[in-house]
Amino acid sequence: MEERLVIKVSGSLIFPPRKDYIERLRDSIIRVLGAGYKIGIVVGGGSLAREYIATLRGFGVPEAMLDIMGIESARLNALLLSMFLSPHATPKVPKSLEEALEVFLDSHVPVLGGLQPGHSTNAVSILLAEALGSKVIVNMLNGIDGIYRKKEEIGRLNPIEKVTYDEMEEIIKGMKQLAGEYELLDHLGLELLRRNRIRIFYINGQEPELLYRLIVKGERIGSMLSFS
Repeated sequence: MEERLVIKVSGSLIFPPRKDYIERLRDSIIRVLGAGYKIGIVVGGGSLAREYIATLRGFGVPEAMLDIMGIESARLNALLLSMFLSPHATPKVPKSLEEALEVFLDSHVPVLGGLQPGHSTNAVSILLAEALGSKVIVNMLNGIDGIYRKKEEIGRLNPIEKVTYDEMEEIIKGMKQLAGEYELLDHLGLELLRRNRIRIFYINGQEPELLYRLIVKGERIGSMLSFS
C-alpha cells in the first residue's frame, strides 16, 4: 500500500492570505505527492475564526454556536487552499469523513476544515488519519518550532524532540478548551490518538519546505508526539 499522510495546517498560516506563502506551501505539498504519498489535509480557523468568535462571545453567544463559527471559518480557509492545489484537490470542502474518503479514493487530496461542534481541527486531523489509514500526521504550526512545556520557553529554548501521550496530557492539562482556543491538542484529540497510536510531528509551518525534508528526506525536525 502507498504511503499515506495527513497534514494539519494552522489557519493563521492561511488567513490573512499571502500569495507567496501559499504558493510555497502548495509546492511543498505537491513535492510530497510526487514522492508517492497520498495526502489528506485539515486546515484550522486561525485568526479569522478567533476574530469572529471574540465578537460573538461578547454578545453572550453559547460555546456550541461559537464552535459552528469556527467550523465555517476553517472551511473557508480550507477552500482557499484546495483551490490553490487544483487539479490535485477539488474546489469543494468535505463536510464529513465519508465525503473526505470519497475524494481520497477518487485520487484527489481532501482538504477539510472543521466537522462538528466540540471537535477541534486537531481532532479532525486524527479522525481523518484514522479514516484514510494514515499513521502519521504533520502539524504545521504558525511560527512555532515544535512542542514546549510552557509558552514562556518558545523562542528561548529548543522544542522537545519527543513527547509521549502521557507527557502531552500533562502539557495540555491547563489549556482552555473553548471555541477558537484549542492549541497543540485538545483532550478529545488525545483520546483519539490513544486508540489509534498515530504519530504527530509538529513543525514550523512558516517554513513549508520543512514538510518535504521531514517526510521524504527523513530529517529530524521539530517535535514528535508518539505512544512511547
